[in-house]
Amino acid sequence: MAHRTSDSQSINVLLSNANWAWPQAVEKIFQPRGINALVADSAADITKLIDIQKIHLAIIDNSMTDLTGTQALKIIRQLNPQLPCILLAQKPQKRLLAEALALNTFSVLEKPIDLALLAGQIDRLFLKHYQSNLFSSPQTKRKLTFKINLTSRYKNK
Repeated sequence: MAHRTSDSQSINVLLSNANWAWPQAVEKIFQPRGINALVADSAADITKLIDIQKIHLAIIDNSMTDLTGTQALKIIRQLNPQLPCILLAQKPQKRLLAEALALNTFSVLEKPIDLALLAGQIDRLFLKHYQSNLFSSPQTKRKLTFKINLTSRYKNK
């Protein structure tokens, strides 16, 4: 079932759900910026969200429960060929990287995800696709650094 994890009006990011704390971790990046995170649990949710919302970025975990990340990317490409996408994968192999490249994926990140690396990729993506420094303004960088440091401190305990 599709659901929101934050309340913004302007920027929407589609997240695939996963069997780990993925939506909650990414919310730490989006919340200080007021970005709306839309979580999709299935192919039907992806289709529904893209049909009813303007989506600015899709971040897809290759380990979704009912389909693979590349299957989800194929659905997204059918609905919105220009939507920037980031794929997350556990130990991505050459075949997966080739498929992601063929599907015009912006980047593939290896899990477990380094939130600072993800934020950097999102920053590059928004600068390239939208000419927006939403993710690179000094104020939001400070908030992000604080939250990432807090997260890593708790992770090590």
